[in-house]
Amino acid sequence: MEYSPGTATPSLPWRFSTRTLDLDEAGEQGARTYYPLRLGVLRGAEQFMMSIDAMQLGPILVGNCRFDADITMDFAELHKFYHLNIPLSGHLTSKNLGNEVTATPQQAVLYGPTGDVRLSHWRARSRILCIKIRRDALEGELERLLQRPVRSPIDLAPSLDLTQGYGRILRELACMLAGQIGHEEPLTRQELIGTPLWHSMITHLLAAADHNYHDELLAPGPPCRPPVLDRVVEAMRAAPQTPFTAADLAEIAGVGIRTLQAAFRAHLDISPMAYLRNVRLERVHAELIAADPSGASVTEVAYRWGFTHLGRFARAYRQRYGVPPSRTLLSGS
Repeated sequence: MEYSPGTATPSLPWRFSTRTLDLDEAGEQGARTYYPLRLGVLRGAEQFMMSIDAMQLGPILVGNCRFDADITMDFAELHKFYHLNIPLSGHLTSKNLGNEVTATPQQAVLYGPTGDVRLSHWRARSRILCIKIRRDALEGELERLLQRPVRSPIDLAPSLDLTQGYGRILRELACMLAGQIGHEEPLTRQELIGTPLWHSMITHLLAAADHNYHDELLAPGPPCRPPVLDRVVEAMRAAPQTPFTAADLAEIAGVGIRTLQAAFRAHLDISPMAYLRNVRLERVHAELIAADPSGASVTEVAYRWGFTHLGRFARAYRQRYGVPPSRTLLSGS
């Protein structure tokens, strides 16, 4: 027995449930909920039944789907979507872009926007969470996380481990969303709750699945500097010649001296006064390189940028640049 797609049907409301014993109706409802498809029965036609309970959450459609017969399913390229199948029970075997995967409660299967999909065996009474994800949302989320453009489509691996790490959390999120479908007033309809949830689903999918941006995505990034630190750094760089004290810098930050020192150590691995000294050394070095040796002196330049103890200045300069400041003035390097 087989169903082939006919004419297009109206778009799906935000929540949708259907039960049918008719193969043609099942095909129509499956196409309406997901994609144009061709549905066939391998065995068990006399007990055929399809159930779908689906809910739209932003750019994600989550459907709890079951067939009471062994079926096959074919659909063409998804174009505008990525798709994730998470079995809650049973299994399904499918092939996309030459990759054949048997999805189980321990392993999900992923399809990208390209290549026809052939579900060669959806085992009878297997309950599958079928999750349709808008392509622009998944790729846009990855660009937001990486803070740069990405090449489309994302080259997602065809299978995903659901037993540990991000994959396990992804499965739990999907089950929680599926559990909201039957509620009269699901919490996910509240934007305050629903929006972070679908973002979390997409983020955990990107973290759990192997793809060409995976290592970059999970690489530790630089710590985010607190605003109090930025205020002090900006003040130092704007006027490093100012005779700042630790108390002055703490007042600019609006915190105590010890709190400011801890922030500098945590984010810049240096004390506030040492950071100020380095900024002053940078300005001295730049001025000495550009100066005319016949008309400039190291002492004048050092004083101008806030150094009052010439012996300590000379030692710090040599330690940082490897030569005495007079050598820089004479050679311009």
